[in-house]
Amino acid sequence: MARKKLGELLEELGYLSKDQLEIALEVQRLEGKSLGEILVELSFVSPQELAQAIAYQAGKEFIDLSLYNPSLEALKLLDKNTALQLEAIPIELKGEVLRVAVSDPFNINVVDIIKKRTGKDVDILVSDRESILRSIEIYYEQLTSPIEDHVKRLILESRQNQANIPQLIDLILNHAIIDRATDIHISPETVASHAFFRIDGVLHHYYSIPREIHPAVVSRVKIISGMDISEQRLPQDGGFTYTFLGESYDVRVSTVPTAYGENVVMRLLPKNLSLFNLKNLGFEKDTLRDFEEVISKPYGMVLVTGPTGSGKTTTLYAALRRINFLRKNVLTVEDPIEYKFPFIKQTQVNEKAGYTFARAIRHFLRQDPDVILVGEIRDEETAEMGVRAAITGHLVLSTLHTNDAVSTIPRLIDLKVKEYMVASGVLAISAQRLVRKICAFCKEDYITEKDYLLRFGFDKESLDRFVRGSKVKLAKGRGCEHCRGTGYLGRVAVVELLKIDEEIGDMIVRGYPPLAILQRAREKGMRTLKEDGLVKVLKGITTPEEIVRVVG
Repeated sequence: MARKKLGELLEELGYLSKDQLEIALEVQRLEGKSLGEILVELSFVSPQELAQAIAYQAGKEFIDLSLYNPSLEALKLLDKNTALQLEAIPIELKGEVLRVAVSDPFNINVVDIIKKRTGKDVDILVSDRESILRSIEIYYEQLTSPIEDHVKRLILESRQNQANIPQLIDLILNHAIIDRATDIHISPETVASHAFFRIDGVLHHYYSIPREIHPAVVSRVKIISGMDISEQRLPQDGGFTYTFLGESYDVRVSTVPTAYGENVVMRLLPKNLSLFNLKNLGFEKDTLRDFEEVISKPYGMVLVTGPTGSGKTTTLYAALRRINFLRKNVLTVEDPIEYKFPFIKQTQVNEKAGYTFARAIRHFLRQDPDVILVGEIRDEETAEMGVRAAITGHLVLSTLHTNDAVSTIPRLIDLKVKEYMVASGVLAISAQRLVRKICAFCKEDYITEKDYLLRFGFDKESLDRFVRGSKVKLAKGRGCEHCRGTGYLGRVAVVELLKIDEEIGDMIVRGYPPLAILQRAREKGMRTLKEDGLVKVLKGITTPEEIVRVVG
């Protein structure tokens, strides 16, 4: 049977629109490159999405190498030079079967060579070429010269007044990137300073640093972040761009004075287009369908809520990618611009110059917009301007800091938005949290009583709604080298989506309390955050302990 054309397949998988495909084919005629290369250069699809389509073509499993560390046992079976030549990296050894990630699953010579070199049967997985080559450079180096050994050597040398602080900072950043950290904390204490990495939402201690070099470490971070190194009494914010093995990261930096010195937090923001895909975020099918339906409306406001670090901006960017920006005029105001999209007019808040979220919305209305993205609603003026823009024929996407979807309604009213404007202007409110996924490499199923879930705060009504019978099959991670012994690898969103239809809107106008609105929304089929978490527990995606930790 003939293989489906790549462009058609990407369109079918929802990664590409017909208009984007037409533009890419036009550019291809001019440039003469492969369609895949053109699509990535235009930022219409990411290398990972392209690899997913190729995996689908070949009937193979796709593997995201940014999540999965290859096992040392598997790496030792194939030398680095062969891995580079074949663009293939061993992932794990299961009995006598070696699982290997390749960029071209249709090249049977690769399988034959790996079989001969390793003496093992080969199971092919598919990943993108850039990730494979990057992983080869990282993990073969880790085999012979682990990065933690370099960091510890520099820390020891610092005791002999030979500290190479710039190299130390670079190595800490490299290690954080290798281990998928989102934040680096350098915290001074009485005896020493400590470096913590936040991985999948949880802080892990990595290094203890001599107390005497802490000021030099802080000064180095401040210099590369454009901060004032002489000011140590006040908090400061800054940032820089960092490149590791060809991949660029925006690093946001914050310092705060403490009793023992300045505390430093660096947030790592990868510029990876594949992060912004609604299908990959963890929305359940019905929630995804409803969310895509509201963001396809011609006007109204869609709000994404949750605490800092819950993935709100990622969801907004993923929503932007689902909107046909070749046929719609899309403008954004962000603080800061985290990722640049093609064919979208993106602007950045500049408080010193007086360019605020509210002022941006006012000026956007003169730019003939179809869609307006507002990074965050922080004040009364932005809230009112945003809702007014939604009522007057524009689709407005924004974020707000609230605990759940229904509590966003009184929050908007607190921001002086009239009840009737909330009811008529807001299409839907999506609240979300990020929970850790069970590690796919060490996942184990187990059977338990349905009532066992009651102790984790899942109510009987929810259990009866989602569980049939008295027994349930759950899963947990044993802990392995891929997940650093935690049993968790990667994160997924738990989401509740409150659609504001005519009936819910009427309840808002009449001043019904949030609990009454929530009860009616649940009767109409809405799942709360806790219930969405329960669905993911029952699917073996995460654990009840993790839902309690994040959702409560």
